[in-house]
Amino acid sequence: MTQAFPFEDESFDIIFCPVSNVYVEDLTNMWQESYRVLKKGGLLMVGYMNPWIYLFDADDVWKHPDRALVPMYSLPFNARQLEEAGQITIDPEYGYEFSHTLEEQIARQLRAGFSMIDFYESKDSRNRLTHFASDYLANLSIKW
Repeated sequence: MTQAFPFEDESFDIIFCPVSNVYVEDLTNMWQESYRVLKKGGLLMVGYMNPWIYLFDADDVWKHPDRALVPMYSLPFNARQLEEAGQITIDPEYGYEFSHTLEEQIARQLRAGFSMIDFYESKDSRNRLTHFASDYLANLSIKW
């Protein structure tokens, strides 16, 4: 996602990105390349985590439901930087996650040339944070 996609210009009618961009540190190239490889009229469907979810320690959220929810991290959350600073340990099974700001998620799509035509919020009922707000966001954009 950080390099040129191995496809010709205007090769696809649709790109679906199901919350996988949390594993990409810088989204700029992803949006630019997605725009390049989509045909005119092509759709970009993107799901992503609501950034506020990353304020809290995941173990406290999922493994210790009896613990109080206390903000632990500033945003945007960058697991690589936190690990390098010795603040967290990343399990290689899960990889590095990056929260991204709404500007990185939405405005950079618009700057790449997309037009947003729909937006959706969702809640994972297994996540106790959803008692406060949506934890997933999704948007549909088009290349005119």
